[in-house]
Formats: sequence, structure tokens, C-alpha cells
Amino acid sequence: MKAPEQQINLVRLQDGIPIYLWRRSISFLTVREQAVSVRGISRFFRECSNVYMENFLSEPTIRLPQDARSLARAMEMCQHLTRQEGYVKGTTVVVLLGSGVHEVVGNWTNPDSGGGVRAWEKTLSVPCDNLSFVGKGEGKTIVHGSFTVENGRKLHVAGLTMEHPSGHGLVAFGIRTEVVLQNVTIEECLGNALGAQDGVKLVATDCQFRQNGGCGLIVIGSTTNVCLTNCTFHHNKCNGVGAYGGAVVDLMGEGTSVHDNEMYGLCAWDRGTTINVYQPCVLNDMSYENKDQNIDIIRGGTVRQRDSNQ
Repeated sequence: MKAPEQQINLVRLQDGIPIYLWRRSISFLTVREQAVSVRGISRFFRECSNVYMENFLSEPTIRLPQDARSLARAMEMCQHLTRQEGYVKGTTVVVLLGSGVHEVVGNWTNPDSGGGVRAWEKTLSVPCDNLSFVGKGEGKTIVHGSFTVENGRKLHVAGLTMEHPSGHGLVAFGIRTEVVLQNVTIEECLGNALGAQDGVKLVATDCQFRQNGGCGLIVIGSTTNVCLTNCTFHHNKCNGVGAYGGAVVDLMGEGTSVHDNEMYGLCAWDRGTTINVYQPCVLNDMSYENKDQNIDIIRGGTVRQRDSNQ
């Protein structure tokens, strides 16, 4: 079997005859002869399609703008791919975003709206499991809008900037929901840059959360666990890092800092809520010049220095 590219080139010739002449000659065939010929062509295209899809589904990647004209269209393609018979559950679907601005289109209804219907504008609920957004352009890659991750889905984001002047940046909900961020900047959001609650596992490395209208990070719930390495939280209108309701936040890496936020730097509220600062990151040095306090502990929360081996 030839590679799909070679097979597609064969469509241009039929037994050495240019395709337009072949189309003209088929008009002289009987109905039965035409039916047999068309069946052969259909079988040929079906075989090409099967080979292409087999190769594609082994390592599915969608490129913007080459393969999809918009982020919304890429999401439709991702949903369709994960429903194909040949898709192996757990395989990551990668969306490569070229440089420039990619707009999030559509609204999402917040299930935690206290009984009311609250629609978040320009917010995309991640539509399938094991999805990866990767910035892959020569210039800056910007996602203009918000992502939400829920229902136990897994999301990976790398090498891009998120901005949402009318809402939050990235929000994750629910048990078994997992988010991994690498070299991501979330800035200039109206609300919080990043939120995790109700059982989310969040891991972020070399990320910045800055100049947002809410907190840099807000973590809620006793089953929510967050690990951040070499991340910075600065110039946010609220707290740099806020943890509530028994959540656990681990801060690691000497590149970690929380500074110049309008309220608190590190905020741990409620019994069981813990912010661990691991060496070589030093608690008394990494949170500084926040306008209210660098460390805020209320109702039994804990902020503590930990040894790297603990």
C-alpha cells in the first residue's frame, strides 16, 4: 500500500489517461460498466481514507490555521475524532495554534451559580478528554477568551498566552479533572487568572499569572491539589494565591514568587487549608511587597516552609 500522498496523486491519472479525458470516456460506458468503475473508485478512496485515518489516529494533531479555520472548528474536529471507531481511548489529541490571536466563540453556563443561570461569555468548555493546546508559532500565540475543564477530563496547555478582559482565564471543576500547564501566561482577565475546585488536580510549571482583575490563583475544596513550580503571581487586583475549604497548594522552585498584588500574597483560609513552600523556594523571600499582607491565615489555615525531602 502506497502512502496516502502517493495514492492521492494517482487520482489525477487513470491508467495513464489524464483525469478529464477519463471522465469523458466513462460517458460512453454502459450503466453497468459505470457502476463497476465507480465501485472501484469508491473502494480506492475508501482504502486511502482508511490508511490516512489509521496513521492520523495513532498521533492525532490538528493545526491552526492549516487544518481548521478557527478554534471553534478545531474543537468540532476533536469531538468527531474521539468518536471514531479507530480512536484509542486515552490518546491525546493535540491542537497546534499558530502565532496570532485565536478567539474563543460561545458561552458556557456555570453549574455552580447558586441556582441561577449564569452564562460566561467567550468561554469554551473543553469538549473531549485528553486534549492538548500547544502554541507553535514564530511569534506570540494568544487565546482571547476562557477555557473551562470539567467532568473528569484532562487538559494540557503549553507555550501560549490567555487573555479574557470580560471574564476569568482558565477554570477547572470536579473530581478526576486534571490540568497541566507549561510555559503559560494568563493575564489581563477581568476575573481570576486560574481557578481549581472540587477535586481538581492541577500542575503548572514556568507559568505567569499577572495583571488580572481578580486573584492570580484561587483553589477551593479539600480534595483539590495544586502543585506549582517556578511560577509567578504579580500585579493582580486581589490575592496572588488564595486557598480555601481545605485545599492543598504546593509551591516549588527558586523561580517562584508572589509580589505586588493589591491584597494578600499567600492566603490560606479554613481548617485543613495548607500552602506548602518547598526549599529552595524560601517562604519569607518569595512573597513580598503585596499591599495588604504577604501572608494571610484565617480560621485555621496553614502557610508553612517545608524541606525539599518532605
